[in-house]
Amino acid sequence: MTTVSNRFYLDKAAEYLEQGFKAKEKGDARNARFYFLKASEYLFKAAEASQEPLRSGRIEVAQRILGLAESLPAESRAQPQAGPSGRGERAPAADSTTPTETWLVHEKPTIKLADVAGLEQAKEQIRIRMIYPFTHPEMAKRFGVKTGGGVLLYGPPGTGKTMLARAVAGEIDAAFFVVKPSDIMSQWVGIAEQNIGKLFAAARSYSKAIIFIDELEALVPRRSQTWSTVMQRVVPQMLQEMEGFQGKRGDKAMLFMGATNEPWSLDEAILRPGRLDEKVYIPLPEKAARLEILKANLKDAPLAEGVSMEEAAEATAGYSGADIRHIAERAIHIPFLESVKTGQVRNIEMRDILSAIHAVRPSVSAKNLERFERYAQESGAV
Repeated sequence: MTTVSNRFYLDKAAEYLEQGFKAKEKGDARNARFYFLKASEYLFKAAEASQEPLRSGRIEVAQRILGLAESLPAESRAQPQAGPSGRGERAPAADSTTPTETWLVHEKPTIKLADVAGLEQAKEQIRIRMIYPFTHPEMAKRFGVKTGGGVLLYGPPGTGKTMLARAVAGEIDAAFFVVKPSDIMSQWVGIAEQNIGKLFAAARSYSKAIIFIDELEALVPRRSQTWSTVMQRVVPQMLQEMEGFQGKRGDKAMLFMGATNEPWSLDEAILRPGRLDEKVYIPLPEKAARLEILKANLKDAPLAEGVSMEEAAEATAGYSGADIRHIAERAIHIPFLESVKTGQVRNIEMRDILSAIHAVRPSVSAKNLERFERYAQESGAV
């Protein structure tokens, strides 16, 4: 029997849990953590006032929610604001430099290409262009294959472009600089160009380094289609830094990887030889890749007997990797929230996965997909 106080605790736990899931989906880790902590707190209170076996079931679910909260950061790093697209302002003398420590940092990824589901054709092209020259230096020297250079990864959003770039860094043990255009841009005249120079200078201080810029079209747009005086200065600075990027500078080697969901919006000059020599199309995942993504995202989840990953992979045709990760998360939430409300813990069933698939619409329309595939054919990309 559920008492009035227990009903209150369970309702509050469910309310906070739903708020936590919504915040997490929006990328608001700080608030998601808060809501999950509150949900576990109320569920622990409900458990204290419960009899067995409800007590044990509620404690188990509360501990899972607590684990969710502890997996999220307590504070979210504030992102620098992008500058205006107009003329820009001149910085005061006291603010002639912009601190870059918050974004001008590198990481050392440990993932490898084998950790990226599918994309075999794209991965092979990247191995030839960016990895084999490092892993087989004598053979590369014999055939005159240079290390370094630039590669553009393009395709629909959520297809794993950033993960692929990290895997390249992991394969060759390179310092990995991952930057967004908003990190570089500034409202002050000249600061964005300085930031670009600092980024490339920092990368050159390592024997092997990869600069990865996502949403590249926001930093290097077609100059013929923008009236921004800021971009009229930033684009040439970017092109200058990338000039002669291929090959070694003494004993140093650098790679540049850009990612975009709008390759047709890039300035033509950045696609010329010596800059982004290779354009690699990253399409939506095929069935085998979708199966791997589902397995990876449900590997630690309690699955009921009769759950068919093959059926789920078949049903997710047309979904991106990010879509499928979202589907897996929603499928987990359904019995999780039900367990919070009732105290009766059950495993994830096939109906939960199918319900999640039905609730999540593909993020890439057929029209947009057709445009990407047409661009791939016209540009001769992989």
